[in-house]
Amino acid sequence: MLKETHANAEPFGNPQSTREGMVNTVDCYFDEVLGHGRLELIDALMTPGVALRGPGRPESGDGREGLRRFVSKLRGSAPGARFAMERRAVQGNKVAVRWRAEGSHPGPVPRGLYVFVFEGDRVAELWMHDLDPDSCSGAVLSRRAA
Repeated sequence: MLKETHANAEPFGNPQSTREGMVNTVDCYFDEVLGHGRLELIDALMTPGVALRGPGRPESGDGREGLRRFVSKLRGSAPGARFAMERRAVQGNKVAVRWRAEGSHPGPVPRGLYVFVFEGDRVAELWMHDLDPDSCSGAVLSRRAA
């Protein structure tokens, strides 16, 4: 389900269905922000005060800057990791994604569940839950995933 790139995609500001726009936003977050470290896209994808919630909530703080710190720390702890979506479900203003980290690492594959809550065309809340607490933490992937 993970696409190679969204570099040529323009999911922002185009007239598209809410469902399609939400899916494009989530795809872009996984592909470009997590996958390629394009932190500048966070401004287009998230509301200014995006709330980071849940048991896997990072200690980086809320808002776009908090999310940038979280993604930077995550990518720094596992520089070669890729994040693949295993399943995605859309209901109302929410998109739920079950993901896994891919790359060369021993031990269990890090997996998690994110729920993106939209306000208009941007994410207002991001709920994070690690499905394997032995292979992930709320702030970074374990060193095994590096």
